[in-house]
Amino acid sequence: MTFVPIWDTMGLRASRSQLVSFEGTVLREDRRCPPSAGRRPNHIGAGLAFLSLGIADAAEDALITHSRGRVIPATGQSLAEMQWLQFEVADVHTRLEAARMYAGNMAWLADQNSPQFLPATMTAKVLANEIARDVAQLALKAGGGSGFLRASPIQRLFRDAQAGGLMAYSAEVCKDRIGKTVLLPQD
Repeated sequence: MTFVPIWDTMGLRASRSQLVSFEGTVLREDRRCPPSAGRRPNHIGAGLAFLSLGIADAAEDALITHSRGRVIPATGQSLAEMQWLQFEVADVHTRLEAARMYAGNMAWLADQNSPQFLPATMTAKVLANEIARDVAQLALKAGGGSGFLRASPIQRLFRDAQAGGLMAYSAEVCKDRIGKTVLLPQD
């Protein structure tokens, strides 16, 4: 078993996603999991929303830390005391909580072996991807020019937040499936 070295990707390096190569490896019979006798949901897809939610949480934490520590010279107040930022943080925070709740519901549907699991997986992924991008964008806005510096965690989180919507299934593929489910008659 070997781990394929990580190369410098545009995003999600923080997840430590790696390819694992199995060559000549034999798994003992008592360590094998037989296929399920019944229909079971693919739980791998469920994890994609949680990757983006983790990035959104990290971006929100970076935003809070930066905002509390940054003092505006003209006013002597911290950036966290600025009403415009408080309003925007309230918006992304409530949407992040909603996406987290929806993802939790999606995981519950998987545990119940519900036929609604697959559509919920796509919806949870779209919601999580969008809020991760929005929180990271706000962190970058609050960070200003310093948010782009390599020393700032914000620049990394911003890039990582973009990657979630591009990974399979992309946000566009998920939205296409969701839109068809809503608009077109089901057979």
